[in-house]
Amino acid sequence: MRGDVDSRVQAHAERYAAAHEGRHPYTDCWPWATGVAAWGYDEGNAEHLIAAIAESMRLAMARYDVSVPDLDIDSARYELEYWIGGESATERPTPGSPDWPAPTGPHASSWQRLFIHADLEQVRVTVATVDEVLTDLLAVTSDRHPNSPTTFGAALKEYTNPVTGARFFSLS
Repeated sequence: MRGDVDSRVQAHAERYAAAHEGRHPYTDCWPWATGVAAWGYDEGNAEHLIAAIAESMRLAMARYDVSVPDLDIDSARYELEYWIGGESATERPTPGSPDWPAPTGPHASSWQRLFIHADLEQVRVTVATVDEVLTDLLAVTSDRHPNSPTTFGAALKEYTNPVTGARFFSLS
């Protein structure tokens, strides 16, 4: 299947939670993914797009053992496609299995709606949209910040709503 990367997803989540006040990496990917999706969203299911971007980020974070700001956009762009690839069920891990552990936290139900309850074709369409959005984000980031690495931290800036105090991410 996916070899060493599979076992690293859960181990990374445990290390991440220990270093980030118990939060799961998927939880911390969610606001970044929301910022990307808000910028690149065209039509379709916005919740699925956010869930897929966050999952692609989470899996790439585990593979490269980095935090969200240091995660290379290009690395996240192909990660989810790699995990859902393969035409037969024996060629790909099952979402929610020990090989592809489900995230925990406040957005886990969105992950389940896409990766557990949606059919494979719907997941593949969403993953293709993730590739398009992250390809566009990569190009914009390269244009706006030609001398910086093409990471999520270079692409997005954190803002705080002065009225509500809510934090969100948008293109920098």
